[in-house]
Amino acid sequence: MSKLSVIGLETDKADLFDRLMDLGVTELRDQSQKLQEEDWTKITRRDGNEDEVSVLDGQIAEVGTILDMIGRYDNGKKPLFPERKVISRMDYDRLLGDGSQARKDVEELNALYEEWNACKTQENVLTSARAALMPWVDYDLPLEYGGSESVRVLCGVIPAVADVQELKNKVTEVSDATDVAVISKDQEQQYLSVMYMKADEETVMDVFKSFGFTQTLFKDMTGTVSDNLTRLNEQLAQAGEKEKQVEARFTAAASMKEELQYYYDSLIMARDKAKASENLLRTKESFYLECWVISKSKDKVQKLLEEKGCWYEFTEPAKDEETPVLLENNSLVTPFETVTDLYSLPSSTEIDPTPIFSIFYFIFFGMMFADMGYGIILAVVCFAALKCIKLEGLAYKLVKMLAFCGISTFIWGALFGGFFGNIITVISETFFGHAITIKPLWFDPLADPMKMLIFSCVIGGVHLLIGMGVNAYLLLRDGKVLDAIESVFVWYAFLIGVVLLLFGGSLFDGAAGIGKWLAIIGAVGIVGIPVFRGKGVGKLLGLWNLYGCTGYLGDVLSYSRLLALGLASAVIAQVFNALGGMLGHGVVAVIGFIIIAVIGHVFNFAINALGTFVHASRLQYVEFFGKFYTGGGVPFKPFKKNTKYVNIVKEEK
Repeated sequence: MSKLSVIGLETDKADLFDRLMDLGVTELRDQSQKLQEEDWTKITRRDGNEDEVSVLDGQIAEVGTILDMIGRYDNGKKPLFPERKVISRMDYDRLLGDGSQARKDVEELNALYEEWNACKTQENVLTSARAALMPWVDYDLPLEYGGSESVRVLCGVIPAVADVQELKNKVTEVSDATDVAVISKDQEQQYLSVMYMKADEETVMDVFKSFGFTQTLFKDMTGTVSDNLTRLNEQLAQAGEKEKQVEARFTAAASMKEELQYYYDSLIMARDKAKASENLLRTKESFYLECWVISKSKDKVQKLLEEKGCWYEFTEPAKDEETPVLLENNSLVTPFETVTDLYSLPSSTEIDPTPIFSIFYFIFFGMMFADMGYGIILAVVCFAALKCIKLEGLAYKLVKMLAFCGISTFIWGALFGGFFGNIITVISETFFGHAITIKPLWFDPLADPMKMLIFSCVIGGVHLLIGMGVNAYLLLRDGKVLDAIESVFVWYAFLIGVVLLLFGGSLFDGAAGIGKWLAIIGAVGIVGIPVFRGKGVGKLLGLWNLYGCTGYLGDVLSYSRLLALGLASAVIAQVFNALGGMLGHGVVAVIGFIIIAVIGHVFNFAINALGTFVHASRLQYVEFFGKFYTGGGVPFKPFKKNTKYVNIVKEEK
């Protein structure tokens, strides 16, 4: 990243912003801090219009609601995955025009949406009213009837657990002229009709309240329950019919969808420009901005600024200054940035670990998922998705990474001899009476798991040593030579020495002797360097550091998951194959075998693909990153066209 400062004329600002947005290689910096300095506040003020941003946000929400409604009732064919339409700036401007027609359409459709919303609200009210009346369907008296001069009639509810007969008995004790009828009952309540003498109201109601009685009021309802239900059903039918008419008009409005999408994206761009201008300082005639620029794009920005007659200055960030982070790798490595993005971007003072760990991620994924059949499916499906669907951003990188991992899965499947487990052997032996076996190009982990475990630990050890080497590089780059020796090189000597001492005899003569001296030199360095560099108790830190070798042993053993997941995938596949083979011969057995195999392998593919992705990532995050990586980088957020429906491209000259 390079830092850029610009002063330009206010009259050129709008066009400059449009051109910077087209380039998409700058990130505007907030200038609020400068307004705390007296020299700046005397001559400048903050640019931007918060009211304009608020209005545009409201319009964006309004158009978004309309597009959602059209999409809901559009009978046209919808893509499985939404894609942005690629369009030139010239065509986009021609189709959108000045946006006045789109605005008019939005206003009309918004009125239609309000009408639809009113229908929905009315339906909800009517449905609730009908549901409230349904328990009273057997009540024959008019709902507005409350009794005569001497008799009170009311309706109410008591809990379902209350004893109605006991209620009747207690009421009879205080008033033998009271009638209680159960109209209906559900899991929560009992619905009662009550008649009693007004003269006995106080004593009668005391009894009812003791049973949790609550009066039900039928507000603004007249006539019987049956009459009211008939009226509500008619009103619901009318509201439903009106709603269908409105929905039909939204279906017809599908022809406007593309125009409204262009309009929506134009509002997004206008809002983003209005929001971005809040990062500027201005005077009456000029403006001032600062931004980060992608270093390789400096020439493009410089050409634009000179064309606009702006004053500008490029400066390089200070040595320890944090800058936004943008990862740049070749087409083979870029997909593996997915793993880095899911963890944390490197800080601007670190290095991008993706080119290093991508090789190991490719290997680890294939080792754990190793099966030629699964690899073919994963690679074909992912490459087909990349070909048929215009994926962007993280989704594109993830799918492409999985496509590469499918290739690795196939390669390791060939090395280990797996093709949907042992399906070829089971089919040939069960249905043709002659076993055909796919021989591994290297070895079968199920037959020789110890070999697989040793290989997993060896490649894991290499992975860890490279992580330590990256840490040494960073320390040496920053001039911390003694730190690199203490943290990495003496450990290299000690760990490699121990390995040679224990296993070097099988490599070459004298390896064990070399290992012994390397281990001694490393141990002396681990214990001795803190004695010279430490203070007080810190001089004894080396003894504790030497104990840390057990941590490296645990790190290496962590790679045994390569064996565990590889065996799990292979064993589950073979179990399903064996279950299918147990059905015997014949047409029914063949059909049964196919069903079991398809279901079993789909399950095995799904569960182990997910597990492999997670554990291959974990080995990077915990074991590899733990040796040198801090992360916490702030992603570069370019000032660009963040459109939702169209991808506006510059015309080729």
